[in-house]
This record gives sequence, C-alpha cells and structure tokens, in this order.
Amino acid sequence: MLKPEGRPASIADGEVFSYGGRYAFVRPDAKDLAHLAEPAGQGIVTVHPDRVFPLERAADASRLNEQGRTRGKIVVTVPRDTPDV
Repeated sequence: MLKPEGRPASIADGEVFSYGGRYAFVRPDAKDLAHLAEPAGQGIVTVHPDRVFPLERAADASRLNEQGRTRGKIVVTVPRDTPDV
C-alpha cells in the first residue's frame, strides 16, 4: 500500500514502470544494506511479504521462489526454540 504521493519501486519486477514506478538492478553489499537499515527501521522503507511458510515447509517456499512470480518477499519462519546448528 502506498501513500497518496508514493511511488512503487522494485529490484525484482521491471513491470513496475507500468505503474509509474522505478526499477533498479542491484548487487547488494554490506554498505548498501547498512544504508537501507535506518529507513527500514523507521518504517520509511517497508518490505511486503507475499507468503509466509513455517520451517517445515521450506521446500514449498523454495518452489514458489523458483517460479519467480511473487509480488513480495517469501518468508520462512523459524521457531525461537530451534537449537543452533
């Protein structure tokens, strides 16, 4: 959902142009991710999940990712009580 004056942006979907948005090809690195951390923490930049899967359905999440048709992020949740590996 965008604010009335908001513009969509994507690093994954070039179709964003058809909505008046911006597309950017990125190769993320630590410096770039650190630069995005502050506005993300303030809620200025948000990431919208497309689907959320429990860890035991990680294979389903991977298959969905391979299709390349999602509009948001695919999230795999890990229970807090999962022991470190």
